[in-house]
Amino acid sequence: MAPITTSQMRKIYVTAKERGMDSDLLHIHIQMLTGKESLKQLTISEAVKVIDSLEGKVVSDRKMTDKQFWYIQALMRELGWTDEEGKPDFKRLDGFCSKYYRIDHYKWLTPSVASKVIEGLKNMQKNKEEQA
Repeated sequence: MAPITTSQMRKIYVTAKERGMDSDLLHIHIQMLTGKESLKQLTISEAVKVIDSLEGKVVSDRKMTDKQFWYIQALMRELGWTDEEGKPDFKRLDGFCSKYYRIDHYKWLTPSVASKVIEGLKNMQKNKEEQA
């Protein structure tokens, strides 16, 4: 796992300060959330979890299911969201998730949000078929 980035550290400190948290309270929060005692011990994904929690977003360890991921990929192919090799264009999916669900990376989708993404992609496919 990749270690926390400098920009993530800054984001955590700034957000905690905006929320009125001192360093001790922030470290207690981090320990309760991740089990780690120091900010420097966090991975990138753990840092995302801390940032989300500080911003008031619901933090969940649950990831979308493999079945949901495969379905999303199939819908992406049907919509033509592929690269030159015919593989799913995950940057485009990230943009879709960011715009409509405020999640910057598809790997952070929870099962409930993944279901919403699937429904959104299905609606796009339906609209595409109706226009053809």
